[in-house]
Amino acid sequence: MNKRTLLALSALLAATLAVNASAAPTAVTKGVATYMSGGIGVDESTLIQQEAKNYPLELEFLIKATPKDEYAADIHVKINDASNNVVLDTVSNGPFFLAKLPAGSYHLAVAKKDQVKERKIAITPGSHQHIMFEWLE
Repeated sequence: MNKRTLLALSALLAATLAVNASAAPTAVTKGVATYMSGGIGVDESTLIQQEAKNYPLELEFLIKATPKDEYAADIHVKINDASNNVVLDTVSNGPFFLAKLPAGSYHLAVAKKDQVKERKIAITPGSHQHIMFEWLE
């Protein structure tokens, strides 16, 4: 292998690693909420599952399908506090969504296109909730 080919392969490998590193889910803070979403592919899914224990709220999104259920992405997530103030309004980039919120009561609404599902939740110190939302195919 000549020097030019080796250099080109090295540059390609470095670019691939940079793209993969930047694609990993990262925590985002908006106001009082910190969240992370993703889980598409084995690497992202593993990372999210490892991080879940550090977040009091873990959401999972599924589409009930035949012959096998499928993960859902691009889910609109909106969380309001007890005074109906919007705490978080975003879109999940994958089937897993983790959130850190101050202790309190919240109204959670998740939507896949025009299909909205709602839930009242309470965040308490040291707690962890895993809530699964399912939509029909």
